Amino acid sequence: MLHLQNIASNYDYLMKKVFVQLESGRGFGRDILKGIYNYNNQFSKWEIIFEPSYYLKTSKNDNLIKLISEIKPDGCIIENLKGAKKITELGIPMVLTSSINKTNNTPFLKGNYDADGKIALEYFSSKGFKNTAFFGINNVKWSDGRLKSFEKHAQKLNINVYNYTPKKKKDINHNLKHIVSWLQLLPKPIGIFCCNDDLGIILINACSMAKLRIPYEVAILGVDNDELLCSVVHPQLSSIARNHSAAAFNACKVLNNMMNHLNVDNYIIPTEPLSVIERGSTDTIASNDKEVIKALNFIRTNTHRNLTVENVVAETNISRRSLYTRFKKTTNRTILEEIQFQKIKKFKTLLTNQKLSVKEIAFHLGFEDVSHVSRWFSSIEGTPPLKWRKQNI
Repeated sequence: MLHLQNIASNYDYLMKKVFVQLESGRGFGRDILKGIYNYNNQFSKWEIIFEPSYYLKTSKNDNLIKLISEIKPDGCIIENLKGAKKITELGIPMVLTSSINKTNNTPFLKGNYDADGKIALEYFSSKGFKNTAFFGINNVKWSDGRLKSFEKHAQKLNINVYNYTPKKKKDINHNLKHIVSWLQLLPKPIGIFCCNDDLGIILINACSMAKLRIPYEVAILGVDNDELLCSVVHPQLSSIARNHSAAAFNACKVLNNMMNHLNVDNYIIPTEPLSVIERGSTDTIASNDKEVIKALNFIRTNTHRNLTVENVVAETNISRRSLYTRFKKTTNRTILEEIQFQKIKKFKTLLTNQKLSVKEIAFHLGFEDVSHVSRWFSSIEGTPPLKWRKQNI
């Protein structure tokens, strides 16, 4: 019995203690926790110590840093803490899940804002929008970065971009009248890209006040895909899903290396957009061309088939040449490019379900020769499907 107790005691002694500070009530924090759980469950078996619940706190920062100094954890995973530099001064390895309060020589998660803006613009373009807008927060890096990217990619496709990024946060939180006035002046129909899901929900409320129809007059797209938030509003908010859990898993790898006194090669841990999760707020096509709308609807609802351009043309009442010209003008894609775009989008969505094999997904999407699927996927995404899944789940 004594021998077993000694083993248990040694095990407890060797177990790393990791202090975690996260806003776990929101989708982002929950996704980060999933990544921490997945890593801890597979590799490390850390002793996780959470910050006290909000109702037990008496001070936001001083007491938390004091608590960390008393616990003396082997490492910390911190979301948003002013004065986080004090933790590194204590000699405790730390990874930040945001770049808001980043410090020198501290690894941190950073979103690929250019990719966010690109995927949002491509999404609205595929739906035929010639007028778009951005709703964000001025002088906040992730909002500014997404706006810059959205405008850059819109310019390439000759798509108009209007934006509302007030300097004062109160003009977003407590003054919907300003937002309503801005919405009423915009050309319709218009697709609006919001810097995150919170602003997407505010915009849905403002459209209700302005009596603007969503998605027919105003289509709204958020970022982060906080599923509960996106689903509780009406209409439900479409959003760009991001690989937060996979990024958190990688952050744990980095922290583990730091706690074992290994060098860190790159202090930036990227988070990437996966795909648009479409809900009611963008379920529309911005075009008055009924034949193009028919073609687009047919493609979107038949991703499970091995579609050809001829199949799509047969669903319309015009010639192949005429449909090609009008389709390209509306979507900035050829018919074949749109078939491939919708197919790869569905393929990636199904890949996020780890219970499905690549072969099962291939049959579900109408591929006749499964042996060519990995090559097809790699030619478009630059990586094989199983590697993509590993990097993004």
